Amino acid sequence: MKKTIKILLIISLTTLSLFIGLTILVNMKIQQKVENFLQTRLPQNISQSHNTMNVDTFEGTITISDLLVHLKNKSDTITHTTIGMDKLIIEDVSYWKYLFNDEIHIEDIKFKSPIITYHKDKVIINKDSERIAPIKLFKPIIIEELSIDNTTLTIFEKGKDSVLIHTTNTTIEIDDILISKETLLQKIPATFSEYEVNTDSIFVKISPYENVTAQNLTIKNQQVSLENIALKTKYSRTELSKIITKERDHIDLDIKNITLADIDFGFIDNKKLFVKSSNISIEKPVASIYRDKLVSDDTTIKKLYSKMLRETSIDLTIDKIALNNGSVIYTERVKQDNTGGTIDFKNLSATILNASNTYTSNEKTTIDIEAIFMKNTPLKANWEFDATKPNDQFIFKAEIGSLKASDLNTFMKPNLKIQLEGVTNKTYFTISGTNNTSNISMRMSYDNFKVNILNKKGNKKNKFLSAIANIFIIEDSKNNNQVFSDGSATATRDKTKSFFNYLWLNIKSGLLNTLTGKDEN
Repeated sequence: MKKTIKILLIISLTTLSLFIGLTILVNMKIQQKVENFLQTRLPQNISQSHNTMNVDTFEGTITISDLLVHLKNKSDTITHTTIGMDKLIIEDVSYWKYLFNDEIHIEDIKFKSPIITYHKDKVIINKDSERIAPIKLFKPIIIEELSIDNTTLTIFEKGKDSVLIHTTNTTIEIDDILISKETLLQKIPATFSEYEVNTDSIFVKISPYENVTAQNLTIKNQQVSLENIALKTKYSRTELSKIITKERDHIDLDIKNITLADIDFGFIDNKKLFVKSSNISIEKPVASIYRDKLVSDDTTIKKLYSKMLRETSIDLTIDKIALNNGSVIYTERVKQDNTGGTIDFKNLSATILNASNTYTSNEKTTIDIEAIFMKNTPLKANWEFDATKPNDQFIFKAEIGSLKASDLNTFMKPNLKIQLEGVTNKTYFTISGTNNTSNISMRMSYDNFKVNILNKKGNKKNKFLSAIANIFIIEDSKNNNQVFSDGSATATRDKTKSFFNYLWLNIKSGLLNTLTGKDEN
């Protein structure tokens, strides 16, 4: 009996020793294969170094610490991308599926605290029309879950102010990833099911003059949300006017949050990018916009919004955009002796339907706006256009409530050296036009309307010029025994100006005809 136990014990110990030895041998063999892959199977433009590598065949886990990867151009030795991370952990590699299903099946891959730097200006773009797979893949790779934790990403461009994009503490999780010879030829080189993205902060330089920042970006279940979005000119108003050679808006915009529902994106025929969303909600946008008209005009041709949509390089389908509880202050400086005149809109809400360039003809983009203009004047507007129409035909309708003419003096006095008196009780107008010309019809009920021409300093009424100006103005809309005074006019678009300048040209012509019975000619 004792002899039998002894034999069993020896066999067990021998088996255990063999198993442990075999495990160590297998671990070493797998580690050698991984090391060999990293040294010899990576493309020539990708190099790596690491501190340690541990392999656990029981759990099918490979852990690489202090991994550093360099990506270079294929045509030279310049490094354009560097990726460093604390650890790369590959968990639960299925040897069975590798041996018998001819696939590499991994339960989980974790990137721990990667720091990614990408130099956009150093990349040489492959101009070949046919896409080439970045690596040679002999077996498809299936990854049940990929997680990238606590990522810092910085994208640089050439120049002094070189940071283009910067994000901190970004976490990404992607499920059911498939990488194959076929997917590697696509612009998105893998397929996947669910994905989730979270990041603490984002910085984007959108031009040499403006930056965008945001916090708490979350993307999950095709829903996107951002908080504390800010679009700001990085120079003061005075500094910007000194730097620019052509007039440009100085922008200070803050938005409490933005959400996008049912977001989808991809490439059509592996070429054209498409972006879709059923609804975008913009909460509490607060904008202060300043334009220094003393700077030289920008005489480039400005597209109307319908043409912008039509010629956008991506297929864009946004069913609805809702803007809630916003405000806009617009300041324009025309005279050297002051800082400009101001108009403002508050309690601003807008609903935009069919912001798209993918709809068929006759599917119009519509914009409904409500706001309080200046102190307490209610304003409603409806604007519609068809982005498929080459002539950029549009209709803009507005209804404006009771407005004290003096409320406009914060804009009129500094810029035009005129001062208004009286009250407009109700104003309606409709503008219909194209990219070239437009017509306005206007109805206005008003009382005791007068225009006072001021002196050059804008601090005293020029009685003589004011008297002449008011000769041509019908003081009350009721003078003709009607509640409303009607007017109509035409306007020709200055294509070097924005749509809102076009709108103003129409309103100015309509007001002149309504108040005087005459046109600008």
